[in-house]
Amino acid sequence: MDIETVRRIALARHLNQLAISSLRSNNDLHLFAAANLLQDAAEAFLVAIADHVGAAVDQNTKFDKYFVLIDERIAPKELPFKTKLLRLNRIRVDSKHYGIQPARDECERLAVSLREFFEEVSLSILGVVFSTVSAIDLLEDSNSKNALLEARAALDTGDHSACSIACRKALYLEIEWRYDITKFKDGKSLGLLGGFSDSPYFARNTEYIQQNVHNPTDFIVLDHSKLDQDLLKDGVDPTAYWNLWRLTPEIYRAPDEQWVVKEDFDKLDAEFLADKIEYIFSTAVDIVLGLHTARKAVKSRGHRSYFLELRREEVSVFESADKASKVVATSPPSLVRIDTDYRVLGLKSDAMYWHVSHFGDGYHLWGYIHADDVKNG
Repeated sequence: MDIETVRRIALARHLNQLAISSLRSNNDLHLFAAANLLQDAAEAFLVAIADHVGAAVDQNTKFDKYFVLIDERIAPKELPFKTKLLRLNRIRVDSKHYGIQPARDECERLAVSLREFFEEVSLSILGVVFSTVSAIDLLEDSNSKNALLEARAALDTGDHSACSIACRKALYLEIEWRYDITKFKDGKSLGLLGGFSDSPYFARNTEYIQQNVHNPTDFIVLDHSKLDQDLLKDGVDPTAYWNLWRLTPEIYRAPDEQWVVKEDFDKLDAEFLADKIEYIFSTAVDIVLGLHTARKAVKSRGHRSYFLELRREEVSVFESADKASKVVATSPPSLVRIDTDYRVLGLKSDAMYWHVSHFGDGYHLWGYIHADDVKNG
């Protein structure tokens, strides 16, 4: 299958899920939405099949003609459930254009038939399982992709618990690891970069950990506002993430890379997962794909190493581009070549300053060096 076929199959599955949700409502007005969504799902699927087999359909092709054109390409095979799907299309036309309310029992029967149609055609023509066709192959090679492949394999074998856990692993590897507060548990100084964490500031201390961390998964403390902003920036629906956060068991990866799963009995209940696992899997794939797509879209400069040469040993590194500012470090003896990333005019316009970011054995230099201490400065 090509990428567009995968996308359309995923769209058909998504529309079908929305239709099933509408059917579960006791409000009869939702039957109108259910009928239209079921037909939209069927049409998206038929377009995918038509593209895959090379049937000559276009934007003006009528619903009943899909079957004729596709059957010509797959002969002697024929698409199943034609009569029932044409009936679904009739219900959709009556509901949308004439305001005739669909019958609940008939919609429910047609929903079952449509699902059987998806599954049978996916296997016979595409050679795949409908529920696990996804955009995983669009993802960058990564640990999160491997987790989703693990989830798909589990879904194929009916191991819904393993699928749910693997989906949460993918979210952890893409998002949640940044909110780990484990490094703060001992109260040790972590240096300039060692204390990096997206967790809320109030959680980055020993006292918080002693009072609030009661099992390993508690080491993940999310900053809800920041996470929502980051997801929106990357084009990912925060509601989708929080839905999976509620539906899947909490995960933690220990410093030795051992996975810890909070085996929440409600979330791993067989009956619960039978109803939710397809949503969990497809949504996890959508979230990770959105993050990878956003990452690919970011244009960044190539990374090169730049350095400066000092006129002498043991020069001062200032906090700001100003000789009157605090001396935050002194270059070690014998070190005269230092990594730098830019230079800028000082705050008092007295001279140029080189910004340095240099890490060595037991020290790091981060700040500004005056032009007088730089060769050719």
